Amino acid sequence: MTKIYAIGDCHLSRVQEHYDPKQSDVEFIMWGKAAKKIWDIDFSEMLALNEVSSGKEQQKFDGDGVTLFNQIKDEDIIFSWFGYVDIRTFLSKYNNADEVAKRYVDQLKSYFKNALIVIIEPLPQFTEMLLKYEGISPSYTYEERLNQNKLFLESLHKYAEEAGITHFITQDDIRQAIGSEELTPSMTHTKAPHPVDGLKDEYNNKIFLLFEKHAKQLIKEKFNVI
Repeated sequence: MTKIYAIGDCHLSRVQEHYDPKQSDVEFIMWGKAAKKIWDIDFSEMLALNEVSSGKEQQKFDGDGVTLFNQIKDEDIIFSWFGYVDIRTFLSKYNNADEVAKRYVDQLKSYFKNALIVIIEPLPQFTEMLLKYEGISPSYTYEERLNQNKLFLESLHKYAEEAGITHFITQDDIRQAIGSEELTPSMTHTKAPHPVDGLKDEYNNKIFLLFEKHAKQLIKEKFNVI
């Protein structure tokens, strides 16, 4: 069976909770890590260290959903979902969206030489920063983060096109799937004792179904499997 290897940040860990291999027609191998930003990504080093994912955010048992990076193979289809953390916390300070986007695409193309690469645009920014507590990180306005989001996406698509990466799941796809143009505090889950910029289960389930739909389409188109 054609596999979908999905890599990303904490939002993938949340979406992973809605994947049931017994119920899905698609085989996903998911590696999501909290606070993982593009600036830190070195896939070869992650393999050498056999970096461990965070697993599911809400674990039913110790290690639920935990994946080692050597389980992510350079074959079939790669779904890559990074960039939210960079846009949220760092790009407004360093103003280096173009450099981050280029580094991202270079890493994807140099490491995944055989797999079909699908870039998932970062989860759209929430209208508020939703800090756990004041001072945990710099706080930027919604407008500042939207500007960096725009700059990052422009560069991401530019470098992806140059590298021959043509498959995307866009922020518009995500917004349409969850049925909202903006991500607001009312859409976040309340499982933690502090504010969290993570969506409620109902929205993460809709994002998983979006990913599953795209996976099925690609498997049918590229691998002639129905």
